[in-house]
Amino acid sequence: MQDHNWNDLKYLLALHRAGRMSGAGRLVAVNETTIARRIRTLERVLGAPLFVRAADGRYEVTEFGQRIVAQAEVIETQHLQVSESAGLAQSGLTGTVRVSAVPALVNRVLVPGFAPFNCQHPDLTVELVPEARNADLTKREADLALRFARPASGGLRVKARKLAALKFAVYGPKADCGRTDLPWIVYDDAHASLPQARWLGSVAGSDISALRVCDLDTAQEAVGAGLGSTALPVICAEGDARLMRRDTGGIAPPDRPLWLLFHADQPRRASVEAVKEWIIGLEWQASALNPP
Repeated sequence: MQDHNWNDLKYLLALHRAGRMSGAGRLVAVNETTIARRIRTLERVLGAPLFVRAADGRYEVTEFGQRIVAQAEVIETQHLQVSESAGLAQSGLTGTVRVSAVPALVNRVLVPGFAPFNCQHPDLTVELVPEARNADLTKREADLALRFARPASGGLRVKARKLAALKFAVYGPKADCGRTDLPWIVYDDAHASLPQARWLGSVAGSDISALRVCDLDTAQEAVGAGLGSTALPVICAEGDARLMRRDTGGIAPPDRPLWLLFHADQPRRASVEAVKEWIIGLEWQASALNPP
């Protein structure tokens, strides 16, 4: 059997993670033709197909391909470790760490808290990805993720650490704090199962704004624009000068657990471990439980 080209493994991982030739090309900055050619070459050298094409056009890894992907991910992690060790020896932590989180936590907590970490590790790049969907850590769509629920997939390859039970409260626009007729800002049907959405549905009655939202960040902006009141995380809303916490007569929104998710292999990378410790050190519990 011919020796394979180690560089072809990155094309294998790119197609596995993207599912399409075009997406894989974007991940590694080459065109689709190059991806297809390198995958065919790798399959010929290894003597077995690595992908099959599904009815929707996506490329799915074969059983044999899954074994090769697992080995390629180990090699990828080791390569990153070597690169980071070289950077650490020269000037401190280097590399890039990708963090996925809901937009409210990215914009209201991670961005404001980044400067001290950046001063400590100026050569380390952190990519903050604001997204409501769950990034697939097993496909390296992110190195770390902040979520309000434990992972539903990934098995033993995805670890979870509970950071806090984030306290929610009701906020209205400070400019209209004397009004009692402000409508409730609620969620659209697709997001009506969220805990804060269910709570809003139980208290809002018919006094509902014409605006519907699908995430916490949009809800906070809607309150700031004077469109009504809604339930928000205290850690996100308390520092917003446009908002004022409102009395709900003892009927408070439910707290939500916050989880930090990471790949089981990632603690071996010094860069990922440093970013993870920074996120943990943001003192979520203390900040979230400040009294009104």
